[in-house]
Amino acid sequence: MNIYEVIKMKCESCGMPLEKADDYDSRDLNNKYCKYCTDENGNLKSKEKVREGMMQLRMKVTGKLRAQVEKEIDEYMKKMPAWK
Repeated sequence: MNIYEVIKMKCESCGMPLEKADDYDSRDLNNKYCKYCTDENGNLKSKEKVREGMMQLRMKVTGKLRAQVEKEIDEYMKKMPAWK
C-alpha cells in the first residue's frame, strides 16, 4: 500500500482524484493540482480555462446544455480550495 491509497488526495482546483503519478502534471507529486488544471510548467491555469474544461467535460458526460452546466460548475468551483 502506498501513501495515495491511504490519503486519497484530490485536485484542489477540480476535485479529480490524484491516485497515481500520471494524474499530476510533470509527475510532481507535491503539486496540489491535476494535469488538467495545470500548464506545461505545473502552474495552475486561470480560473476561466479550468472552468471551460470542466464545462466541456460535464456537457459531454451528461448531455446537458451549456447554460445548465455553467451554474453547476460555478457552484462547485466556489467550494474548491483553489477558487475560494
